[in-house]
Amino acid sequence: MRIWHLDADVNNFDNLTTLKQEDWELLRFDGRKLADTWTPIAVRVIEDRKKSDTPGLSGGVPVFTPMAIAVLKDLMGDTVEVLPLRCRKGEYYAINVLDVVNCIDYEKADFERFKSSGRIMLFNKYAFKPECVKGKHIFKIIDEPVRRPFVSDEFRNSVLENGLVGFKFELVWDSESE
Repeated sequence: MRIWHLDADVNNFDNLTTLKQEDWELLRFDGRKLADTWTPIAVRVIEDRKKSDTPGLSGGVPVFTPMAIAVLKDLMGDTVEVLPLRCRKGEYYAINVLDVVNCIDYEKADFERFKSSGRIMLFNKYAFKPECVKGKHIFKIIDEPVRRPFVSDEFRNSVLENGLVGFKFELVWDSESE
């Protein structure tokens, strides 16, 4: 079993930015439901590069096109909210990952803590409890609820097999190499 960090290839594909500076705070998705109160945020394309199925916007918030949503909807299921964005140059949706789990194997992971609070500052190496992440295709962890989501091999393979572009995956854990 392998787990990947999901990101956008911002160096080779298009990027988005909010029209209003104060809207950045609205993109600090931490697993709480937002659909009932969501008002679409206005964004614009800031990089005139190749069009992507997941343009960069914020490290912790994936943005998908309708095509990406159609391909990945069965894997995402009800573990995400698909929240519309307003853009003159395309149809985009912010993906609010609702599945925030306590699945780190702290005995095998390597991390650093803040001295003041004891909270985890950063992971040098992730390790997951296999039984906890089995069947999860997109999720976040309780130690990093506003950071990039994690995805399964099935999620990554679906992106690759369906020719979706602009996705970037970083392997963070392989159960075979422990």
